[in-house]
Amino acid sequence: MNNYYFRIFSIASVITILILLTSKTLLSSNNKANENQSNSTETIKTEKPQQSQVELSQQKQWRQQLSVLQPNLKKYQQDGNITQEISTLSQIGIIHNELNEYSQALEYLQLAQTKLNASNLAPREKSFMESELLVGLGTIYADQGNYPQVLEITRKISQSSSLSIGDLGSNAKPTPDKKQPPEVNIRKDAYTLYSIATTQQKRGKVREALRTAEEVLKMLRTVNEKNGEQEVTNFINTLRQQLQ
Repeated sequence: MNNYYFRIFSIASVITILILLTSKTLLSSNNKANENQSNSTETIKTEKPQQSQVELSQQKQWRQQLSVLQPNLKKYQQDGNITQEISTLSQIGIIHNELNEYSQALEYLQLAQTKLNASNLAPREKSFMESELLVGLGTIYADQGNYPQVLEITRKISQSSSLSIGDLGSNAKPTPDKKQPPEVNIRKDAYTLYSIATTQQKRGKVREALRTAEEVLKMLRTVNEKNGEQEVTNFINTLRQQLQ
């Protein structure tokens, strides 16, 4: 993909990196123990059972993280630590999403959003936390195949990020008319979803990545984007091979 299109969805790339980093951070505390366990069970197996074993190991790690985060959440609620409470609600929601428990994931992230809206946190801190929650919600909607919601969220994040960056180092107060409705651009939306699809693949959600990539291909065909079509078609073929 040429440099022009990398610039087009640079915000989406940042978003997807955040998703990956969040997932890796949540898993990091259990990685060493599970690595030792996987080494000890390295016997002669076919590729499919190995894949299944990896998935089971990951699910076990997510469950272990939940068992740690739930008591922490109660502690933060009792202490009145609203920042940590919101952050923990968000982390729990992300884990439920990785476990394909979408209703629970939405419940926790929406609760975190409600708590954030009602909080007395400083506007800038509130803005950053809101972006993190939107990333989490966008991840859930993407995995569910709810692409209109995903694109609405990524446009909000893009607009919010550009406004925040523009305000850095400035003492001027932002004017109310500065925030215009996000522009709809099919090419940009398509490459936003393509970036998300590649992230889904890296997260091990190959079926979800395939569904997202197929949606991208439909969008690119509507704008006659031949180079993009070829690249996404190759990616789709790779995903299909992974699922065989």
